[in-house]
Formats: sequence, structure tokens, C-alpha cells
Amino acid sequence: MDPANFKTTQWNLVRAANDSGALEALIRIYWKPLYFFVRHHGHDRETAKDVVQAFLMDLMERGAIPKADPGRGRFRTFLRAAMMNFLKDWSKNAARQKRRPARQLLSLDFKRGETDYHLQVAGGETAERVLNRAWARSLWDDALAQLKGERAHLEAFDLYLQGTDYPAISAKTGLSESTAKVVVHRMKGQLRELITNRIRETVTSEEDLRAELAEFKSLLS
Repeated sequence: MDPANFKTTQWNLVRAANDSGALEALIRIYWKPLYFFVRHHGHDRETAKDVVQAFLMDLMERGAIPKADPGRGRFRTFLRAAMMNFLKDWSKNAARQKRRPARQLLSLDFKRGETDYHLQVAGGETAERVLNRAWARSLWDDALAQLKGERAHLEAFDLYLQGTDYPAISAKTGLSESTAKVVVHRMKGQLRELITNRIRETVTSEEDLRAELAEFKSLLS
């Protein structure tokens, strides 16, 4: 991509958030980091569930996501600031605390989210760090879910990610070891491209893209 054209073509996922597909992609990646963030601020799981759903609905009803300004930094920064403001309002308004969202944006698996919260969140972490690490994990999981290939190829790559060696991958998938190595190499490339493209959709320059990719890797390590 021509770096000179980068600024006019990126943040397109955010700007297209009025489109149901783009909105779904954003919610799929960011709802769990937001849930972790709210939980880490001391709210119980039912309150956090209500807060996240109400927050996302509020953003959508106000059309706030497409209006987010890329010139003010990362999309995660925008969401964190918006959520902090929303939490302040929520805590001040007892009636709102009792309100249940009228509809669900997506089928969000809050039960799994709560389990992941306890498994993934380390003691002593700041709420911002929790949100960022959850973002990286959600992005990783989403990219894995978007991988395309033959069933045996997807299985081979899943086994590879679990630390299975190539002889065992070959035995379990029916692929030769040499084929399994080629498949894994190709799947790595596809995964890397999916992650890079998704991050590219929420930054405004190649420099920001490189920084986000570096942070993404460090957050998963």
C-alpha cells in the first residue's frame, strides 16, 4: 500500500460502523476487553454484563463510533475514555444501574467471558493493561476463527499451535510431514495477514501499524 494514501483509506472499519457487518466485527473484538476492564474496576459480573451491553448500545444509538477521531490516537484509547465516562455516569445514576438493555447487539458469551477473565487477568495489573491484553487475545482468537482452508489443514495448524510436533501432526491428520510443514507455513502467513489487516483498519499510518503490531506481539507473549 502506498503510505501516502494510508491516512485516507484506514480507520475504515470504524468509519463504516453504521454498517452491520463492520459493527459486528468491532463488537466481536472489543466486547471482551471492555468486559474485563469493567470487571477490573470492581464491578460484579452481572453489573459488568449490563454495563458493557448498555455502553455498546449507547455508542450505536448516538452514532459515536463512526465519529471517533483517528487524529486523537488508537481506537482502544477512544473506547477506554468513553467507557470511563460511561462508568462515572452509571455509578451516579442508580436507576440506570437497574436498567436492562432492551435488545442484544450480538450473542455475547458473557459466561465464557467471565471464565476467561479469571484465567487471563493477572493480579496487580492496571485496568488499562487488562484491556490491552484482552484486546490482543480477542484479536488473535478472531483471526484464528477467520482462517480458511481444508479441514485437515486447519486441524494441522491447530495442533501446531498446541505444540504438537510434525510426526504427530502427520499421524493425526493424514498429511505427510512435508505437507504439514507447508500447510503450517501458509496458515501462519494467512493468520499474520488477517491480524495485520485488522489492526491496519484502526490506525492512520504505517508507523502506527508497526507500533500496534509490536505491542500486539508483546501483549501475547
